[in-house]
Amino acid sequence: MIRSSDSVVLSKFKSSSNYELVYLVDKDVGDILNSTISEIKNFASSVIVSKKSVFPTAMAFLTGETNVVPKLQAFNLSVYVQFFRNEFISQAWDFLSDSYVEINTYFTYMGINGVITDYPATAARFKRNRCLGYKTLPPYMSPVQPGGLLAVMSHQDLPPAKAPNPILTDESVIQPPLPPVRLPSTDTGNGLTASNGQPTLVASLQAITQKRGLPSAHHGSGCGLPST
Repeated sequence: MIRSSDSVVLSKFKSSSNYELVYLVDKDVGDILNSTISEIKNFASSVIVSKKSVFPTAMAFLTGETNVVPKLQAFNLSVYVQFFRNEFISQAWDFLSDSYVEINTYFTYMGINGVITDYPATAARFKRNRCLGYKTLPPYMSPVQPGGLLAVMSHQDLPPAKAPNPILTDESVIQPPLPPVRLPSTDTGNGLTASNGQPTLVASLQAITQKRGLPSAHHGSGCGLPST
């Protein structure tokens, strides 16, 4: 799996490898254009979005849901969500400070394909939950309803209204091509100076022998002995 937020890099790998290519949306978005999804399919088979791109929040309260995940999956793109952590401060209040409730909501309510987490043991334990195999989930496996806490809060306690996240457009995805690769020079110098500007070993030995009054190595024969 190769992940990148650079579409040109993924396009380059697509022509030279068989890895799963994952496009990273590196900002919170509230929607995505169909034309943008079609563009992403040209270089990736999966997409990573943030948690707030699935369930927007205000003051750590879930305010609703987006259609980003179902739209991407409608184009046969797998959707992974990041980042999941065990610390309660990383979760919306709606999840009751329970990392399993949070993961369960993203899977059972929105149907994401996978998570990116700093605590893989938590995600692995959730995946082994036998309740996920039931045709009818028990009540305690019910997902959180986005905006449920806001609905029962008094008006004066509601968080201030927040501007919606931007829409992911074609301009955000399409990038200029990679610059051409500059091939290394094949010039090795004149024999006395290397191509990097540093003197070669032969030139150094010559300077040493001249300073000590010894015959230069290139004037002799064999192992630096003078000619007869």
